[in-house]
Amino acid sequence: MSDNILEDIEEYLELKNYVDYEFKKEYGLTFAFRRQIVMIKDRVTSAEIAPVGIIYEENGQYYLAPLDKAINISEVVKEYVENCI
Repeated sequence: MSDNILEDIEEYLELKNYVDYEFKKEYGLTFAFRRQIVMIKDRVTSAEIAPVGIIYEENGQYYLAPLDKAINISEVVKEYVENCI
């Protein structure tokens, strides 16, 4: 066993945590959703889809209006630029 018991538990359970963002365009606005899936031994144990913000264009500039102060805005913006622009 190593010194970090948390890593040992994650390795034993084969714990995997996937987080990504999805974007849906409706009525001239783009809604951003955070999707998180936790898997233990290749079985889904929990899944969550939560709205995180609204992206809109004004005067040729894009803006993100977050719905929660706890989100990492730079992650959402990076994902949006890579996948949608």
